[in-house]
Amino acid sequence: AYAVNHIVEHIPEESFVGFLRETGCPAYHPRMMMKIILCAYTQSVFSGRKIEGLLKDSVRMMWLAQGYEPSYR
Repeated sequence: AYAVNHIVEHIPEESFVGFLRETGCPAYHPRMMMKIILCAYTQSVFSGRKIEGLLKDSVRMMWLAQGYEPSYR
């Protein structure tokens, strides 16, 4: 989890600007979502529902999600 966090934190902020929106419901930050997806992929978890389950069970995933609980929907 530390390695994934370190890698994603060194990506320039300009890379994520295109994903941010001003209208609608506030979305999760793309940087946080990338951390979750990369950590799940390192554990061979590819399903959205299984990733959501990891977010509730794994301390590493909770730490990367910064207290948020994104749904698979």
